[in-house]
Amino acid sequence: MKVEHEFICDLAEKISMPDVYLEIRSLMENPGAKIGDYVDLVQADSILAIRIIRIANSKFFGFNRKADDLYDAISLIGVIQLHDLILCSLCMRTFYNIPEQVLNYKSFWLHGVKCGIVSRSIATICRLPACNRYFALGLLLEIGHAAMFVKTPELALTALLESQEQKRPIDKVEREYFGFDYCQLGSALLHQWHLPEVYTHSIEHHLYPEQAKKLFQGGTIILNLVHQFCEDPDYFNRHASHMLVSHQQRAAIPDNFEKVIVAEVANNVDHVFEMLCPPNFYSMSPMDSMEA
Repeated sequence: MKVEHEFICDLAEKISMPDVYLEIRSLMENPGAKIGDYVDLVQADSILAIRIIRIANSKFFGFNRKADDLYDAISLIGVIQLHDLILCSLCMRTFYNIPEQVLNYKSFWLHGVKCGIVSRSIATICRLPACNRYFALGLLLEIGHAAMFVKTPELALTALLESQEQKRPIDKVEREYFGFDYCQLGSALLHQWHLPEVYTHSIEHHLYPEQAKKLFQGGTIILNLVHQFCEDPDYFNRHASHMLVSHQQRAAIPDNFEKVIVAEVANNVDHVFEMLCPPNFYSMSPMDSMEA
C-alpha cells in the first residue's frame, strides 16, 4: 500500500462521506433507475434536499427554468450533474466538525469555491460540456491539504511555511516531509470516497498535466490553469490562452479572458459558499430559516 493511502486510512472515521453519497453512486450504476428513485434518496437528507433545490434555482449554476420541488430540481439538473453538485455540498459537510484551530473552515472552503468558479469559468469559455463537473474538480483541488492539516497540523504547517520562506514549490517540500504531496494525498482520499477516476487522476496530476492520461489531460490542464490563476496571476496571463488553444483546440479565447474570470469570482464566491456550506455555519441563516 502506498504511504499516502496508509495516511488516509487512519482518517477514515473523521472524514468519511455520508452514506447518501455512496447510495447515489450505486443508483447511478442502475440503468433502470428513475428520477423518483433519486428523489427518495435525497429527500431522506433534509439539508441536502434544500441545497439541491437552491442549486437548481441559482443563477450561478445556470439552469434554464425554476424548480418548484425536489423532483423538478433533479430533473432539471440531470443525474450526472446531480452527482457532482451533491459531491460539492457533502464534501464541505464532511470537514465541518474539524476544530477551527486545526483547519480554518471558511478560509479553506472559500478558496475551494474560488478555484471551483475559476475552473467552471474556463470550461464555459472553452465551451466544454458538463461545466459543473469542472466546478467540483476545482473545489476539490486542494483537498489533500485539508487531510494533512486534520491529521498532522504542525507538520503540515511547517512544510507550508518552509515552502513560503524558501520560495520552493509546496509539493516538493511536502514530499520531503511526508513522502507524498497534497496532490497524491487528495487523490488517495477521493479514491477512498469511491469517486470516479476523472477526479482521482486529475487531482493527482494537476501540477504536472503532461503526466496525465490522454483521456483526462484536457481537464487536468484546466486544473493546472486554476492553480496558476490562484497562485500566480501573472503566469496565468502569459500562458493561459496558449495552453488552452494548443491543448484544448479552443481558439475563441476573448482578449479580456482574465477580467471575465476575476469578475465571475467576485460576483459569485460568497453566494456559492453560503449555498453549499452547512446551514448551521451561519447559525441558521435567514434563507435557511424560511426554507426549513
